[in-house]
Amino acid sequence: MSGALVAFLAFLALAAPCSADERSPVTVVAGARGALAHRLSQELEAAGLRVQVEATPTAVAPGGLLIVVPEGDEGALEIWSASGGRADLVASVAPDGPLDTRVLRAAELVRALLSPARAPGDAAPAAVAPAPLPPAPVAPPAVAVGPGEAWRSLPLGAWAPPAPPASPFPVPVAPRAALVDVGVAMAVGWQTPGVSLALDASLRIWPSARVGIGLLADLPIVSPTIEAAEGEVGFRSTLLGAELVLAPVARTGRFGLVLSPGLGLAHVSASGEARPPHLDSDESTFTALVYGRAEVRLRLVDSLVLTAGALGGAAIPPVDIRFVGRVTSTFSPLASFSLGVVVER
Repeated sequence: MSGALVAFLAFLALAAPCSADERSPVTVVAGARGALAHRLSQELEAAGLRVQVEATPTAVAPGGLLIVVPEGDEGALEIWSASGGRADLVASVAPDGPLDTRVLRAAELVRALLSPARAPGDAAPAAVAPAPLPPAPVAPPAVAVGPGEAWRSLPLGAWAPPAPPASPFPVPVAPRAALVDVGVAMAVGWQTPGVSLALDASLRIWPSARVGIGLLADLPIVSPTIEAAEGEVGFRSTLLGAELVLAPVARTGRFGLVLSPGLGLAHVSASGEARPPHLDSDESTFTALVYGRAEVRLRLVDSLVLTAGALGGAAIPPVDIRFVGRVTSTFSPLASFSLGVVVER
């Protein structure tokens, strides 16, 4: 604000005195009468204050306040007080934040500044405990700013704009990752003897959000058959594995990815139906498996997830399948693709 406006405000504050009931305790000076001035006057009137809006500065009753609204609603709102024979700048509202936030800050300051000057009849009823008020402002040493010995007080360091009102909407909280999930899937597999269909069941425990341990059971439903001149053999393999499970993509989102390197024990069996003169024979053995699998997840509802997975591994050592001493197939590499669901808890 220019020195001339400061001098003019001081001159008007020192003009012929007028009683508090003739002048409104709050005068809003707004040349353009924009949205900020209109909203501010409504807020002050809703608080029970008498407000008048003027295009130019006017005389202010002793103890009254003058609020200068910047042009174009930009810039700081300045609150002036007429007391002790001079006009003092007692508070200001910085030009940051939404318009409603600036209006609320200014209204809070005005109510606090006028509260000590209210008549006893205006006080809150005894049954209602009034909110504590900030200490009355003490004007710092005046500083000359222009001709005519007009004085403008330094802004009060003790005054700070009140915090903006709390939002009525709840703050979103990130969902907690599940500690346990149980999955079931149908898996189409391939191993050296042929194609198979199996039921996969898994259990995973997550002591942390992205690292856990798990168990996998692969139970055969449809097994491959190996045919030769000597007869045919039904081949079955059952897998039980222990896994380290990793979640490179957070499991709380709509999409997820789980990687599971594992070690397993496979039970391999072959049941033969021989053609004469050969005899039928059933054999079984155990072998170790090293495997890895990846599982892509799509969350359907809060605790139900659709999964699509792929597994690849190898038997160590490989298991040979023999017809009359002749190796006809070897169980070692294996792969499968699965589709299923996971329930999280």
